[in-house]
Amino acid sequence: MSRQAQSCRGRRHVAQRVWRAAALAGVLLLGACVGRETEAVRARDLTEAAEALDLNIDAINRHDVEAYLAQYLESPNLIVASADSLRRGYLLFAEARRASSDWPDTLLIGDPTLVWIAPGVVWGAFEYRGVVGPDTARGMSERLFVKTPAGWKIAVTGMMER
Repeated sequence: MSRQAQSCRGRRHVAQRVWRAAALAGVLLLGACVGRETEAVRARDLTEAAEALDLNIDAINRHDVEAYLAQYLESPNLIVASADSLRRGYLLFAEARRASSDWPDTLLIGDPTLVWIAPGVVWGAFEYRGVVGPDTARGMSERLFVKTPAGWKIAVTGMMER
């Protein structure tokens, strides 16, 4: 093989290595950017879901049925679970809530645990204590928040008294 052919082949080999290195650097850079972007989305979602939970608890403490219902996903797929029942659907949930005057005098919650599931989906759980007159109910409650065009909504809610 002539020196010229070897030189040409060597330059191609170097060029291929440079392209491979550049491609690898691009992939790594993209991964770093996506990682930072994902972390920013996660942090924003957790903050916004915490704010939605605060609005939900505030509506309960104010006995504001419409503000309370506005926090829930208006869908037949809304899930409302308790220790003894599992109900599906916003319309029946809203109808029952509007027909009831049962509200705790005070609802206190512990520090919520919020877990980012995916972009626009956050699960939260917390201990609660509801005071109604001389009685106190304690338990655990959970919410699954989903981000919608109308803001964060509760898609699944559950409560278990202790």
